[in-house]
Amino acid sequence: MTQPVITREDIFAVIKKNIATVIEGTEGLVVTETASMKDFGADSLEMVEVVSRSMKELRIKVPRTELSKASNLKELVDIFERFAVAA
Repeated sequence: MTQPVITREDIFAVIKKNIATVIEGTEGLVVTETASMKDFGADSLEMVEVVSRSMKELRIKVPRTELSKASNLKELVDIFERFAVAA
C-alpha cells in the first residue's frame, strides 16, 4: 500500500501548527515562509521541539546536518519536502 503524498502545503501547515503550540505568544500570528522561528522569539530548545514534532507528525527523518542548513521556514519546508519524497 502506498503512502499518501505529502504536499508542501501539508508540511507548512504542520510546522505552523507546531510553532503555535510550542512557541509562547505565537498563536494567532501570521506565519509566512520568509520568517524564521527566531522572528517569533523561539529559543534553540523551542526550535528543536517544533522540528521534532513536525518530523514525527509527518513521519519523516531528516539528518541534523541537513536541518542546520535552514535559515527560514521556506528552507525548512524545502528540506522536509525533499525527505518526504525520499521516504
